Amino acid sequence: MTSYDGHCNCGGIEVSLPQAPSTVIACHCLNCRRTGGPYSINYIVEESDASIKEITSVLTLYSDKNTFSGNEIVRQFCNNCGSSVLTRSPAFPGKLIVKASLFDHIPSEKKELFAEERAIHWG
Repeated sequence: MTSYDGHCNCGGIEVSLPQAPSTVIACHCLNCRRTGGPYSINYIVEESDASIKEITSVLTLYSDKNTFSGNEIVRQFCNNCGSSVLTRSPAFPGKLIVKASLFDHIPSEKKELFAEERAIHWG
C-alpha cells in the first residue's frame, strides 16, 4: 500500500499517513481562521498513524485557548516557512488534527466544525 505524503511549503517538514483520509474537516472557529483564511481544512487521524519528519526545520509549538470550546490546544507549525502542520486538542484524545493543505490531493467529502461561525457564507 502506498502512503499519503505531504509537506510544508519549504519542504522542511514531511508528513506521512498510511492512506488518504476519506473526509476533510473544515473548521470555522476564530482561532483556525486567524491561522490563514476563512477556515482551516484538516484530517483527524490516530496519533500512531501519522509520521512527522523534520528535514531542515523544527516544529514550533504555540499553546492556544480555543475561542469557542475554551480548551487549551497546541498548534505546531514550521518555523522556517510558517506552514501550519498539526494541532493537538483535548477534544480529540489520542488523535492529531493534521492540516490537509500539506497534501497535494484533498478529498471532496467534508464535515464542518463551528459552521455557525463561518466568515463567508457562499450562495
